[in-house]
Amino acid sequence: MKIALDLDGTLADIIGSWLIEYNKKSRDKLDYHNITKWDFWIKLGYTPTRFFKELSNCWKRWQYIKPIEDRVSYAVEQLHRFGKVDIVTARDPESSSYAKEWLNYHNIPYNEFVLVARGSDKAYLDYDIFIDDSPINAKKISSFNKMILLYDQPWNRDVREDNNIIRIRKLLDALDLIPRVIA
Repeated sequence: MKIALDLDGTLADIIGSWLIEYNKKSRDKLDYHNITKWDFWIKLGYTPTRFFKELSNCWKRWQYIKPIEDRVSYAVEQLHRFGKVDIVTARDPESSSYAKEWLNYHNIPYNEFVLVARGSDKAYLDYDIFIDDSPINAKKISSFNKMILLYDQPWNRDVREDNNIIRIRKLLDALDLIPRVIA
């Protein structure tokens, strides 16, 4: 079995790091749980280029990016019981080295580090299960009749579960679900 595991918002709390930087320079303070849309940054007057550049810049300070949950390393280690686990992420090549440093620092085991140009491009890859937090990726992957475990975040709560989309609240939830959905 091959598992595609997302990084930003699924393993690493990159939005938490971005919020710290944003709140330092903005009068309008944002809270993690106020981010209820994937493209929340549009209402802030951001272009996609500006927002994703700022996210990328957060990775330069990778030491300060927190894991999304406790025991993330253990959870990913356990996913390897089912087969190959690749980190599959959409990012610019510059931040890839920082992301790999972060994974190494947090002892998160993986087989390959796979870059895609856009998150929705993940749907074209040959994986049995995807674990991701993006509502856009979830819908696209599901439309290809592939299984996605949607990591619960405030920005994806409007996504409805179906035969191919199952919501998980923590990575360890995947350990119970994978044998049932693959059977």
